[in-house]
Amino acid sequence: MRSTFKILFYINRQKVKADGNTAILCRITIDGKSAAITTDEQCNPSEWNVKQGLTTDKKINQRIYEFKKLVEKTYRDFLVKDGMVSVELIKNRLQGIATNPTTLLAMSRAELQAVKECVGRSRAEGTYLNLFHSDRNLRDFVESKGVQDIPIGTITEELFEEYRFFLKKRGLKASTVNTNLCWLSRLIFRAVSRRITRCNPFENAKYEKAEKNIRFLQKSDVMKLMTMRMNDSEAELARQMFVFSCFTGLAISDIENLEYEHIQTAADGQRYIRKERQKTKVEFIVPLHPIATTIIEQQKRVQTMKEKGHDIGMDNRLIFHPCCSRSVLDTKLSIVGKACGIRQRLSYHMARHTFGTMSLSAGIPIESIAKMMGHASISSTQVYAQVTDNKISEDMDRLIAKYKAKNKNTTNANMEAATNTKTIPLVVKSNGRKEETV
Repeated sequence: MRSTFKILFYINRQKVKADGNTAILCRITIDGKSAAITTDEQCNPSEWNVKQGLTTDKKINQRIYEFKKLVEKTYRDFLVKDGMVSVELIKNRLQGIATNPTTLLAMSRAELQAVKECVGRSRAEGTYLNLFHSDRNLRDFVESKGVQDIPIGTITEELFEEYRFFLKKRGLKASTVNTNLCWLSRLIFRAVSRRITRCNPFENAKYEKAEKNIRFLQKSDVMKLMTMRMNDSEAELARQMFVFSCFTGLAISDIENLEYEHIQTAADGQRYIRKERQKTKVEFIVPLHPIATTIIEQQKRVQTMKEKGHDIGMDNRLIFHPCCSRSVLDTKLSIVGKACGIRQRLSYHMARHTFGTMSLSAGIPIESIAKMMGHASISSTQVYAQVTDNKISEDMDRLIAKYKAKNKNTTNANMEAATNTKTIPLVVKSNGRKEETV
């Protein structure tokens, strides 16, 4: 028999405090049995809407909604794990939330561990590594204050500004500063949702203004990479994966998980890649460029040779078979760039940016590029339009400057020719008269 489960938020108008407010309570009912638990929220009785179970304060309503989600999650967890649930179990679990970490670094450690446990399922290894660095910077900041940890209940908005100054003093760029500040805000948000603290002191905090600097390659540099062949197998694989991304726009995580079944053929014979992005789970569709097709055929030949050599542990569904870690591939890619004489340090995300800028320069509509790159919002794609516009503006400025310089040189030459004109003597002979020079 399925249990009945209801949640009701209410106030006791008979118990009003000296400041005129009363506590907001939550009544949990399962199979006709009820239990009340405080939400740690309060309001003025005149502001309470009995029918909706909400107040006129949006912030309090948001916290009530978060508390409701927590109760529902606790109910589902008991059903899934234990197969049974009661109001006493839920109440005891909710009242035991205070046993969670109540200090900043302890909360950071617990949150980082939760992300680590999800690596390979809902989280990428790169995400964990980035958060690991954010956790380390936060620990260094707390140590610089001469304390071991900071109670979450004592944190104010001033701490946000102190941490910002600490990060900028380390010489971190604006985007990296924002990443670390977001980690701090995330920890406080977790503390609020778990009822460790009542409100988020960083709710109105402002972040750094970071200009997006899109790094991409020119066509000439892409041609250098296409013609270069590396003797080292790992460096050659890194090169091919980079060029493949330049002509498909795939992120490195999508290339690593690209399977032959993701290559499909349309009615007109055009081959294309259809796949969900590893990061956003947004489906993208991109036509398969002939150069990308050539790289896939090369990978097939490499795979066939390895199969003949009895190379075990190979997943035949995957197109690319990295024989090393992501960090090693990044190092090898840097070596490839130097071998090709490219000044910029290569990264796989640069290849994705290169695809976006080349596609836009070729006249492909921005909506189509957004679909091919799997962007969840077209605003992400509009960055490439700004880069292309800036590039056109710079090219025109150079062309105008060149034209002005050419005209100036021509004018100077004409003026010099005019001022340096020599008098040519013209001798006129007349009968019996003296010669005259004109």
